[in-house]
Amino acid sequence: MSNSMYNVKLTDKDVYKILYLNKVKKLLPYQIEKQFPVSKATIKNILNGKSRKDCYYSFMDYMEREPKKVLSLFPELI
Repeated sequence: MSNSMYNVKLTDKDVYKILYLNKVKKLLPYQIEKQFPVSKATIKNILNGKSRKDCYYSFMDYMEREPKKVLSLFPELI
């Protein structure tokens, strides 16, 4: 893998998908990493709320307030 691969910016939707895959679908970071062109550290930081905090806290809040609705966020991933 080249370093240029890691210069990709994730959209908010990508970050929400990463969170969805981990928090709802229970995929592990290494499983999620295969689906996005970013480093393992980036995935872990998103999942731990250390980066993209705005998306992380919005997702976690929505998951707490609307647990049934969060299940249908990404029908293509079901």
